[in-house]
Amino acid sequence: PWSPDWPSTETEIMAVLNQLRAWQTGSQSQQPHGPNAYMNSVFYQWYWISWNPPVVSNREIDHLVPSVDNAWLATSLITIRAYALEHNQLAMAQQADAILSDMNFRLWYHPETNYFTWGGVEDPQGGTPADYYSNENRIINFVARALGHLTRDEYKMSLEAMTQIGGVYNSLVVEKMAYDGSYFTYTTPAIFIREVETAYGTNTILPATQAQIAYSQDQNYTAWGFSDCFDVGMGDYIQQGAPPAAISQPETRPGLATPHASALALITPLSTEAISNLQTLSNTYDCVYENGYGFYDSVMTAPYSSDYGQCSHRFSSLAQAWIFLAIVNYETGFVWDYFYRDQGVRTAHAEMFDELALYLPIITR
Repeated sequence: PWSPDWPSTETEIMAVLNQLRAWQTGSQSQQPHGPNAYMNSVFYQWYWISWNPPVVSNREIDHLVPSVDNAWLATSLITIRAYALEHNQLAMAQQADAILSDMNFRLWYHPETNYFTWGGVEDPQGGTPADYYSNENRIINFVARALGHLTRDEYKMSLEAMTQIGGVYNSLVVEKMAYDGSYFTYTTPAIFIREVETAYGTNTILPATQAQIAYSQDQNYTAWGFSDCFDVGMGDYIQQGAPPAAISQPETRPGLATPHASALALITPLSTEAISNLQTLSNTYDCVYENGYGFYDSVMTAPYSSDYGQCSHRFSSLAQAWIFLAIVNYETGFVWDYFYRDQGVRTAHAEMFDELALYLPIITR
């Protein structure tokens, strides 16, 4: 009932696109902390929306040039562009296309190692290598190829260079483990990339989901869902995961579950289990859900913990976005359908999974 009408939606989306383009091109005269985009191409980590118009922060760390966040932005712009073209919203399509055309993902690419880096302060080539396949960073490689910034051979070598070691939990074999076992790293790229229906989905995403469920049962937690989130109360953002993982202690706070992990599992074959887990969270903990805003970011599910049953006091906009995107794909496949209208996306998918052709359902209005 709160969904906006199209004119309101169009106004909001165009405002965002126009602001991004103003930062990117330098056409916004207010630049009190230096340029609002890196080399008139890609975007910094943090902006102050309290300024009118918004500008990049003055803190040094906020001038980090992040590869993965720019990749998420690009996937969204590709999807918006495809939707706008389909529905004859030409101004929206043109603005999204203009931003994409000036983004350069080779800024983070190292040809000598075939790695992308996470990015450093005023230095895309800085930071550590984005080197685990099942960390969310594989979206960077995918977008770079979809936008034509990597050749076919560079793309294949960049995928092959990433760490792809397996792990086992209770006989559940996860073919390509995430470094810290955080659930979002397995599933957020799959909101855009059709990974669930591939061998990667069968051999990695599905058993990683099953391992989360089994681990929760073995620990006698009341629910599952272990993914980076805010701690209870006004606690900080923490790393949170489940085995198998490359690190020995994937849980920073044993028993801390986040609803967004369950929601992300809606796009897997375990959607029924995901819904049941969300219902368990809602029915067991009065503090975890609020009608006006949805799920708080976490709840402690370990009965032996001193803060058992306590919830985060935060609503995370990032987690809420993941929840909504997973729901819309579960119900209609909306994000996948429009993302895959892009020829570059179809090429990147076929080469990632060694497919000669990709079947795409026809959408009728």
